Amino acid sequence: MPPAAIDPLTTLSNDAVLGVLPTAVLQPLAAAARIERNERPALLHAAGAPLVWLRLVLTGHVEIVARHASGDEVALGDIGPGGWVTWAGGMSTAPAPYDLWSSADACFLALPSQAMRTACEQHPALYLRIIGDMGRRIRQLMEWTGESVLLGPEQRMAKLIHLLARLHGLGPAGGTLQVTQARLARMARCSRQSANGLLGALEARGLIATAYGRFEVGALAALQAFIESDPKSG
Repeated sequence: MPPAAIDPLTTLSNDAVLGVLPTAVLQPLAAAARIERNERPALLHAAGAPLVWLRLVLTGHVEIVARHASGDEVALGDIGPGGWVTWAGGMSTAPAPYDLWSSADACFLALPSQAMRTACEQHPALYLRIIGDMGRRIRQLMEWTGESVLLGPEQRMAKLIHLLARLHGLGPAGGTLQVTQARLARMARCSRQSANGLLGALEARGLIATAYGRFEVGALAALQAFIESDPKSG
């Protein structure tokens, strides 16, 4: 879909968080919005600067990355279609301590952070919806950090794929997950060689199918059943 074909007002009206606002409130936000499209991976925001734009992911995804002075990096999160990048940064004028990277073939509706803060000041109830959306993502992060340390390597990779599938809006039947093996390795904090071996094992179990730059994920219930299974049982 070309950017010109995306109507900001309709998109905001259909958003799970902002859609409750009256049209009269959404209209100035829509007027300030812009549509962005990245055919290739691109840096959207560099750590150390205030987050000037809030972005609603329409297609593709955004990776939140923290970097150390040594050059090491860790993926803090991944936001897929329907998610806002990021509430925490956009609601504050303080510098955001992370990079934001767009995937290839991504499209966003971008709003000036100041315009969003003004809308919240005029309609304080909006804060509750934003906090609710932030809370949902925090629970998902806690789910990953809590369970991943208790799982073996293969189930840990399955858990990561299961979580990403949900973050990217895949339904119970699964679907296409646009993520590279290199990126999965970075998020799982393992080598690419180890990640490839774990992904091959999951494919052999019929839970996923690998392809260039993406995975075909099967039924999420089957993936969850494997995550919860006793590895000693076979």
